Amino acid sequence: MVIKRRPIVIDLFAGAGGLSEGLHLAGWDVAIAIEKDQNAADTYEFNQNTRQRHNTKLLRTDITNLTESELSKALTEARGITLGDVDFVAGGPPCQGFSVIGPRSLDDVRNRLFLEYIRVVQMVRPKAFIAENVRGILSFAGRRMPKLLHRIFNELGYNLTYEVINAFEYGVPQDRVRVIFMGIRKDVANKLGIRVLRAPAPYLPDYIKEFYPSGYRITVKDALSDLPLGKAMALKSRIWVNDEEVMSKDNELFFSYPLDREVTPYQYVMRRQSSVIYDNHTKGMSKERLQKVRHIPEGGTLSSKGRSNSWRRLSRNRHCHTLQAHMGKDLKEFIHPTIDRWITVREAARLQSFDDSYRFLGSQCAQLTQVGNAVPPFLGWAIGCAIGEQLGFSLKHGFPLRDAEIKEVNSCKLNTNWEEAWFKLLGKSASIHECSKLTNRVIQKLYSLMTTTAIKEKQEKESRKSNSYSSD
Repeated sequence: MVIKRRPIVIDLFAGAGGLSEGLHLAGWDVAIAIEKDQNAADTYEFNQNTRQRHNTKLLRTDITNLTESELSKALTEARGITLGDVDFVAGGPPCQGFSVIGPRSLDDVRNRLFLEYIRVVQMVRPKAFIAENVRGILSFAGRRMPKLLHRIFNELGYNLTYEVINAFEYGVPQDRVRVIFMGIRKDVANKLGIRVLRAPAPYLPDYIKEFYPSGYRITVKDALSDLPLGKAMALKSRIWVNDEEVMSKDNELFFSYPLDREVTPYQYVMRRQSSVIYDNHTKGMSKERLQKVRHIPEGGTLSSKGRSNSWRRLSRNRHCHTLQAHMGKDLKEFIHPTIDRWITVREAARLQSFDDSYRFLGSQCAQLTQVGNAVPPFLGWAIGCAIGEQLGFSLKHGFPLRDAEIKEVNSCKLNTNWEEAWFKLLGKSASIHECSKLTNRVIQKLYSLMTTTAIKEKQEKESRKSNSYSSD
């Protein structure tokens, strides 16, 4: 009897496991996950393997040090397969360097991690891949990044497109806009009779779809109203938010769900694998900050240092704004709708669509950072269903896809014939599998040439503007 295996995926920059969680829900087998942050890796290991027994091989390594032999060995140990058996590579390269919030330095070392993602795709040669990132990448370096990626992947043998989507379209109670770059290997695309992959259409997860009308956006109230409002109690250097007595077992603190709350369909899904509440703690608040918070109405904002919404209180009747890794340092943009306190780790996890059985390890700062960095599991589920549908795995037959609007991306052009010659070299090196190191060096060179050109143009533009002011 032949047992058909589930399609295989590798999760890069896996973090706390939000994308892996969603892909598992969609029917994929996450064979390998790669994450260098030890706190996030601990969270991943506990939830995906210790608790759920997915037996994912977790490589706790910097992706820049990952070799083909190491990845091949891990696949053999995890599933008894080779690189050629991998169907899908997924991941969200760190996006802070591309975000419009921040300096957006063209030579930010974090931006080069996207190039490491490309290196691994070239190493594995999966049927398809997706890379999730912030929308700011589209306008980065004079809008050159999509052009550069399009041309690089074309040379590597993939058809690339991208789509801007919002997590609330898939049942996540959060306004979280992201760009999804999607690539399909050209021979696979030809065999399937398609040109590019399509993003998932707005669709609520099956668990909750029947309870909400089409197009409904899950609100903060839908997500959090069954959780304790809180008698804040300082314990273990954290402020625990509870309505009842805190309980402890094996040095783990938890407490019961309030009995007097009506449970929404979204909350029912969040609670389905847990009978108690964990991680419902948050940061303390100084008297000075408390005075500011008390004067911010529900849904209101307070300006600070030139930003009109530097302080924000959530609204029960709307979805949350984008959760950020910065929550680990400061929560002033995430004030509870009705109580004068910050949201808790568990509340933040709910707003990311992590169910209540999903635990976060490490310090409180590390936990909040992990939640803010994560791909929402519901979004991962939608992506997994959409890719599986198009590759013919029938993980969820008939999953709705967005219209096949192909974004034509003009070819990235550099300044001289010498610079253009690097693209030709990329195509040649990519055709010889043993030249993966050379391929990586060429990709790094192309990125450097692009950013150097962008910096030069920016300086020339600023110089012209300065001269214009001088003449006036």
